[in-house]
Amino acid sequence: MPNANNYIRKTSRLDDMQRSLFFDSEVQISLGNFVELVIKIFDATACSILASPLQTPIELCQRGSKITLTKDDLKNISNTTVNINSNILRVVAPINLTSHVQFGWIVFERQSDIAFTEQEKSIFSTLKNGLINQLALRRRLLEATDNAELQLMISELNKDLVCIKDEHFKIVYANDAFKNMYPENMQNNIIGCTTVESYEDDKAKKFLAQDKIALHCGFSQIVENLCRPNGSSFIADTVKQRFEDRLGSLYILTVSKDITEKEQLINKIEAAHSELDEFTSIASHDLRSPLNAIKRLLEWISDDCKDLLPKEHLENFQLVINRTNRMQVLLEDLLSYSRINGCDGTLANISLDAIYLDIKELLDLPKTLTVNINTNNQLITIPVIPFKIVISNLIGNAVKHNDKKSPIIDISLLPDKNYYVIEIKDNGPGIEPKYFSLIFKLFQTLQSRDDVEGSGIGLCIAKKHIMNYGGKIEVTSDGKLGSTFTVYWPKK
Repeated sequence: MPNANNYIRKTSRLDDMQRSLFFDSEVQISLGNFVELVIKIFDATACSILASPLQTPIELCQRGSKITLTKDDLKNISNTTVNINSNILRVVAPINLTSHVQFGWIVFERQSDIAFTEQEKSIFSTLKNGLINQLALRRRLLEATDNAELQLMISELNKDLVCIKDEHFKIVYANDAFKNMYPENMQNNIIGCTTVESYEDDKAKKFLAQDKIALHCGFSQIVENLCRPNGSSFIADTVKQRFEDRLGSLYILTVSKDITEKEQLINKIEAAHSELDEFTSIASHDLRSPLNAIKRLLEWISDDCKDLLPKEHLENFQLVINRTNRMQVLLEDLLSYSRINGCDGTLANISLDAIYLDIKELLDLPKTLTVNINTNNQLITIPVIPFKIVISNLIGNAVKHNDKKSPIIDISLLPDKNYYVIEIKDNGPGIEPKYFSLIFKLFQTLQSRDDVEGSGIGLCIAKKHIMNYGGKIEVTSDGKLGSTFTVYWPKK
């Protein structure tokens, strides 16, 4: 909320009782004219304007004989008309500004035998309103100055390259970061030039192309390679915005941000991802053929020797075959994981009922399984392929770890403004809360792989697909009575 400090700046102490403040000459003259008018119009012997930004009032302007105010007078100053003595009448009037701010008081004195008439009160009110307008103007000037100084400070401290060009593309302002790009002997020559005076015509036109777009269209943005005067180059994200001053002259504000490190980091990350995807794909394909050969060979030996070997040896053969099956599943899951970022994201309107009918044929679901879908066949708009992968992995996980003879899975679609909220609840053994973060990591399973077949990648694949689309997945369970996985898929 505004207070009197919004209307003045620095004060200077005169003595322990009063302070003084001097405005710029134009405002000071206006205040002086005001008190002189009061003296002339109301036959006052003295007039003073006091401000109250602090506990001790500040005397802004005074004319006529000195108005003596004691400490008690200053402490108890009020908005009244009082007789100081048998000869002097003192009038104290408040200066109330906007938002109920009391700026201070007008105090004047005159002979007590002259009555303060209603007409004089009306004239005085008009004069006081004029003073209030002057002070309001003062505040606006201070705010404008503060804003200009703040903007200049921000610009100068900004590490981005900031400059302003006129409609002829000549620089009229450049911040320190922009100037420091040039050698010291050139910095004083930046203002007033385009910096392309020495360029060949074709090169100059290319350099100023974005300036022309901004001037005619109002805005331009480009990621470009820029060359410094010393010959070094950098990648810049450059934004140009046209604006007008109060006289209607056109200017272009240019801000260039050095994003070289960011682009280099992005390129490194993309290269690393590409190498990882390539390695995973090659490894999966190159391992698949020998693994299939090993599996077939083991099966042939097991069949040929089933009447020759003891039962426990045949069981060992079957255990090795099961391990090769698990390795095949792991390779397939690794391949699926490496392809997540390239998964087809085509949107479609489809119901969860239809999605389940599509994926249940691909899953090895037990005949005793009961799946309840509580969605009323409501359509959702989602990228079908990644969404099916998510639901397939969550259902498969619920079935795989269920220890009941009659597994039950409930699939529900909950109302939400920003997300499709899908709950997948099972009646399995549950998950202890301490394992909630572990289950979404690669190759993590809570049971022995000899007890439950799985690669430990399924939930990780589901989570990565969900996060790629800006969603999230949560799990709740008490570790005894089943688990509930909740998917938050953003609505598009």
